[in-house]
Amino acid sequence: MRESGEGESPNLRAAQLARLGPRTGDLVWDIGSGSGALAVEAARFGAAVIAVDADPGACSRTDAAARAFGVPLQIICARAPQVLERLPEPDVVRVGGGGVPVVRAVMDRRPERIVTHASNRDEAEALGAALTGNGYTVECSLLQSVDLDTEVWTERERSVVFLLSARRSDLAP
Repeated sequence: MRESGEGESPNLRAAQLARLGPRTGDLVWDIGSGSGALAVEAARFGAAVIAVDADPGACSRTDAAARAFGVPLQIICARAPQVLERLPEPDVVRVGGGGVPVVRAVMDRRPERIVTHASNRDEAEALGAALTGNGYTVECSLLQSVDLDTEVWTERERSVVFLLSARRSDLAP
């Protein structure tokens, strides 16, 4: 899995945001913030957002996106999972990279909801097993997104990912 959320399709980002469900008053961690697009959208819903990425370029892009949309973000340019223990308790977390080690560190903080994605079934299974083994109810969907050039009706880009969303079992409806 990529270390940062850079290069994710807008359709994947929309699905992640819908599953994350940030609300006014929530503290959202966006780990692997990449371009900052998801962090900015969560902040526009009224959530407080901490965007984390190890890439200084990604942190700069996240800062530029926050300024462009006029939303406050706390941006931390550091590697997960190490930096996570210094952050305040999150309500919801989006893990855009780092795989099972980062998801395990997030679960230790017991957020209500965690959203992540995997590029293949084995990775999805490992993430799902880690989440269910730690008291989360998990849903997993295979998402495919194809961007077409409508002038010639050919594919520009194709994205296929497994989207995992987890809710603490003690909070599940």
